[in-house]
Amino acid sequence: MKKLFFIIGLVGLISLSVAGQKKRELTTQVSVDYTLPKISYDVVVTMECCRLIPGPFRQYAEQQLGVSPEITSEGEEWAIKNIKFIPRALPDPKASYTVNAVGEYNSILLNVTPEGFLAGVGSGNTNRTDEEEIVYEEKEKSVGTGINYVYFGIRSTQKEVLDSNFTEMEVEGEIRRVWDPIERHVLKENKDYVDEITSEIFNIRKKRLELLAGGSATAEALKALDELEANYMSLFMGKREKREVVKTISFVPEKADESIVLFRFSANDGITAKNNVSAIPYIVELKNIYIPKRDAQQGGNSRPVPSLSYREPAVADLCLLRGKENVMTVRCVIPQLGFIKQFPLDVINNEGISIDFYPQYGSIKGIMKK
Repeated sequence: MKKLFFIIGLVGLISLSVAGQKKRELTTQVSVDYTLPKISYDVVVTMECCRLIPGPFRQYAEQQLGVSPEITSEGEEWAIKNIKFIPRALPDPKASYTVNAVGEYNSILLNVTPEGFLAGVGSGNTNRTDEEEIVYEEKEKSVGTGINYVYFGIRSTQKEVLDSNFTEMEVEGEIRRVWDPIERHVLKENKDYVDEITSEIFNIRKKRLELLAGGSATAEALKALDELEANYMSLFMGKREKREVVKTISFVPEKADESIVLFRFSANDGITAKNNVSAIPYIVELKNIYIPKRDAQQGGNSRPVPSLSYREPAVADLCLLRGKENVMTVRCVIPQLGFIKQFPLDVINNEGISIDFYPQYGSIKGIMKK
């Protein structure tokens, strides 16, 4: 699982007293808020959509070429190419805390991130890392313009027509009616195009055979002939146009052993509504959850003495299922499924302890004594 990193900035720098042996009393309350994170997942689904385009002259395929058209009606074929789970840390509104200082106090340094996550206590270390810029958006490539023979532009769209016209002329001393045709041009009809296309296809095949027989065929020439023939054949057989579609779905684990339908997928429509029972469900499940043993003395979130709250995160298998088939399993750190503990501020102060945290998880990274 690829980790996301966050820019850790020194946002709060609190001097809770003047360092030294002599203490003084603070009459104005000083407070700083911080929040423990929870992990959300951007589920990025990359799909391929294949548009089926029937050939405009498919009804002539058997007559002209002796083959049956591959595509006879318009439609779409969807397939999932890739699914990624991208973890992202979010502030947990249920785990927001305040550090207050009033009365007698000693100096304590707090480092928090721009999001308000706790980064360090009692040291100047900000755990600064570079944030990876990730942009996910739905994108669709051009779907094309269908199949149009006139696009090739190698033949006129008009044809010559001779109208019947008779004039009277003297022939061998006798007046006779003689046919005198008048030329005019009209737009070609489908059958005219069909005859031209059929002729071009057989000309291409003849040219390819001549090149191969004469030993003058090059890979480039054969490729060009193959592409041209494929374009002409698509007018009878139809063709497929592919595009890539990316959808992003948000998923936040809320409780252990949960099973959630992320989306439903149809080969004809792609991602559909969750209540479309005819489509295949893609389900996420959390299994094999490990939660560190809770300290009985901590007593949940109660804080009998001024303390800093931090997480003991849970670890679980994040499983992706297609129907009943397991298609992916990843071991993940999920802080919100663990529990919250407290670290007394007087221990940090009196013992000269500094603590670094994993801001994206809210858990302790390291404890050092100055």
